[in-house]
Amino acid sequence: MKNVISVIVKIGVSIAILYFLFRNIDLEAFLRTVLAVNPYAVVFVALLFIASQATSAFRWSIILRKDMDISYFKLLSIYFVGMFFNNFLPTMVGGDLVKGYYLYKHTKKGDVSLASIFMDRYSGFSALMVITSIALIFGYPLIAGTGLPFFFALLIGGFTLMSLIIWVGPLHKWAMDILARVHFYGINKKIDTFYRVLMGYKSHKDILWKIFVCSVFVQVGVMVGYYFLGRGLGMDVPITYFFLFIPLTTAVSMLPISLSGLGIREGAFVFLFTRVGATTEQALTLSLMWFVIQALVSIAGGIEYVRMGGKKAAFGKEPLDS
Repeated sequence: MKNVISVIVKIGVSIAILYFLFRNIDLEAFLRTVLAVNPYAVVFVALLFIASQATSAFRWSIILRKDMDISYFKLLSIYFVGMFFNNFLPTMVGGDLVKGYYLYKHTKKGDVSLASIFMDRYSGFSALMVITSIALIFGYPLIAGTGLPFFFALLIGGFTLMSLIIWVGPLHKWAMDILARVHFYGINKKIDTFYRVLMGYKSHKDILWKIFVCSVFVQVGVMVGYYFLGRGLGMDVPITYFFLFIPLTTAVSMLPISLSGLGIREGAFVFLFTRVGATTEQALTLSLMWFVIQALVSIAGGIEYVRMGGKKAAFGKEPLDS
């Protein structure tokens, strides 16, 4: 019942924000912007999503090589299923849960599955923060005096602190000592088991570098894709702003307070891109069109989910066929 209420609340938040945004725009200008989009830009973004999934699945295969042997095409299949659930579940991490469970059903290694999902997501966010930090060095004059540097400092600083706690032994011990005071369904023991598996990657620096490089390609591809789609909408905004703003909108859209970030993400786009020359209609169209293209591409994951047996195969008693 709580889950149902949570989903209803998130849908309500998305609808409320989108209603507010559409109430304050010129609908005719919005429709003209949508209809004027360059179709080649749409096709380019769709192909980019497919390439991104292929690269991400390859990154995941590199992560898993340390502990198991599983085919790349099986991981690609699971990754597309995860993409489908990411777009049709209330949070952006819904797909991660599905991917992790599919992998567990296939391997019966829960700790390894969880650690691989974490490393996959962590490497992607690491690349995002590095790219953002570099873009901030060159693009700081563009946002000086706007208050945005504070949010970037908070985002980068928070991620850096979390990384230090994860990877630096004494800091991790300090954090675990604090958590030791929490006795909630054996959470400390579960975290400790997960952490031991995760620390196994510290002695495999080749894996860490390879997945980081893959993540850089994926993240740069996303920002370039947004830029070309924006150009296809007639936006005359320098690409530097995309390298600055996309990390913020990505982080905001991951907050579990709306349906797959819908509404929250659009509000962030309007707030940020209208400050650098885009119209409200262009910023809103850019975000919504990106979401729609991604959702359409992810339908392939829904088809794959059905082909693999649907709910019965995912949550049944038997592992998936290899």
